[in-house]
Amino acid sequence: MNFLSLLQQQAGRLHEQIRGLLSANPSNDVLPLKQYQQLLCINLAYYRALERALTEQAAYLPGYDRLLQCRTPYLVADLLATGAPIPQQYPTYFASWSSWKLLGAAYVGEGLSTEAKEINVALQKSPLVPPMARISRFFNTSASHQAVESYVRVHAKGHEEEVFHGVQEALQLYSNLAHDPAVVQ
Repeated sequence: MNFLSLLQQQAGRLHEQIRGLLSANPSNDVLPLKQYQQLLCINLAYYRALERALTEQAAYLPGYDRLLQCRTPYLVADLLATGAPIPQQYPTYFASWSSWKLLGAAYVGEGLSTEAKEINVALQKSPLVPPMARISRFFNTSASHQAVESYVRVHAKGHEEEVFHGVQEALQLYSNLAHDPAVVQ
């Protein structure tokens, strides 16, 4: 199994976690407002930390377009549309990560948008979600998996193990965020 196939397999775990969050309600095709807000808060915590770390490591990732990972403005707009308060924390989960491990976290971040279609369908069917909140900015952004994969393929030669560890640790972090009462409010 090649390196990118291994990464894709690990990302499958993330998709299962997101589906688990979505199916916590008995009616899988409707997304309750509170559950949507929690999903947005989890992603906001993850992306705030990731974007900050990618900015700080930019010099070590030549040619990497970190703006591809810029999702915080979309998450803030989506939270505002739901009427939820914007968390003021700016977490530093990735502060001590190497640039190669951050690429693994970026890969996981791109995997988050693969569930967008299911989330958007569930939002449209949810009568308790305000109409403006049913048009998710975060879950309507296009994934840039190919750009991240291409960068890893070209630039991470010799660092595959570190990227892979970044994927594993990022998946664990995402799982922890989903169960952290301070994050999901």
